[in-house]
Amino acid sequence: MNNKITFCSHPDIIDHTNCYAIKNYDNNTIKFILNNVEQDASFYLINENDSNEWLISVMKHSKIIFDCSITSLDKIKQICQKKH
Repeated sequence: MNNKITFCSHPDIIDHTNCYAIKNYDNNTIKFILNNVEQDASFYLINENDSNEWLISVMKHSKIIFDCSITSLDKIKQICQKKH
């Protein structure tokens, strides 16, 4: 099964029905998502210096914004695997 995982950062905006955002992530987070999320999905990568205008757009486009300092990778995988 070939899944398509897309990562997007400031200033880009993507139009995808299965879209999430992550903050407080690291390279291990990205590797985990690439290797474990089996459904097509897009992820915004939120950083502390991103513009407020962009963050507002991200909030409008994302189903969920995950804080990786709070939410486990397994929980992120579980939520992203659900059929919407």
